[in-house]
Amino acid sequence: MGRKPAFLFDFLVLIAIATACRDPFEPEVTDADLGILVVEGFIETNGEESNITLSRTTPIGQAAASRPETGASVRLLSETGDMWLFSETAAGEYKLSETLDNLKLYELGISLRDGSKFKSKPMKPIVSPEIEEVGFLRDEFGVEIFLSTQGNEEAEYFLWEYKEHWIFFPGVISFLKFENGKVSTRGEHERIDRCWTSNIFPKIILQDAARFENNTILQRELVRIPNMSEKLSRRYSIEITQRALDREAYDFWEILRKNSDDIGGIFSPLPSIIKSNIIPVEGTSREAIGHIGIGKSSSKRIYINNADVAPWRVFIPEYELCIIFPDTIPPSQAPLLFNNNTWVPAREIWDGPALLGYHAATRQCTDCTLRGTNKAPDFWEN
Repeated sequence: MGRKPAFLFDFLVLIAIATACRDPFEPEVTDADLGILVVEGFIETNGEESNITLSRTTPIGQAAASRPETGASVRLLSETGDMWLFSETAAGEYKLSETLDNLKLYELGISLRDGSKFKSKPMKPIVSPEIEEVGFLRDEFGVEIFLSTQGNEEAEYFLWEYKEHWIFFPGVISFLKFENGKVSTRGEHERIDRCWTSNIFPKIILQDAARFENNTILQRELVRIPNMSEKLSRRYSIEITQRALDREAYDFWEILRKNSDDIGGIFSPLPSIIKSNIIPVEGTSREAIGHIGIGKSSSKRIYINNADVAPWRVFIPEYELCIIFPDTIPPSQAPLLFNNNTWVPAREIWDGPALLGYHAATRQCTDCTLRGTNKAPDFWEN
């Protein structure tokens, strides 16, 4: 009982301090171009594509978040002297597809165009267990997507990434187009009434399986789809990739998660220094940031149909005010209205066998390719 008044006093003092300090805090921030090398990626040992991204930091205030580091030599070396070279497939993106021995140690080497050289600390591959279950639960707040898995002595720390894809529809459905001076029906590959979009830059999700009995993680929430989201308007897909980490990698990602997710209020944790397993070599004076992992990932994909979560209302702000304008556009006037990037023929108006004209809608309301692609992903199953 004696502790309560003291605690309350301390709490009131904190409130007083927080509310009294109303002058804006403007920290001194350098705009110097430090150009620190950022190394990101994961090396798959099971023959699947490995991706390494190299970039440079930019000064605070610049629009670009990073600058790709092109023309680098990126190679993987085993403890027995084997070497594999990565290929630069896009600016700053380096790829390799090889089956590697999970019992050997590996080192990543990086040589830049300016002569700087870096290498990773020795890395031991970790094989991820298979994902036991990916499921979903409909509740009053939306849909929760969860995962269950079981770790072991070699795989206690986990990182999950996910990629979401879904079908969506525009505010007004049109199968018509204006081309070469006339209105006609769109072909299958020209459709603008059905598109796919995606989310492939999700948040960081981590878990220490050693906290649970038998290293078993049960129904860990990964994604929350709120009510009225367009993701579930017809069909939704999520692919989850599970990677097992060592303790150093887990600590790196946990610090990164805290720095990006948890900072904001006066009681939030202070920013932490992010350590890297990439070190400079051979006289290179600059440090690098980032972390490279190696091992065998596991993945699982599920689909959710609208019928699985019905009733599911959808609200898309971009289409809230979309309508089909009721005025009939005679065929003779179609070139005057539709020969631009604003209006689209939405409906044909017939009187028996005679075509009276068309009803129009805006391209913003009819063309779903403005927000996605009308080509289905290669993996998509209907």
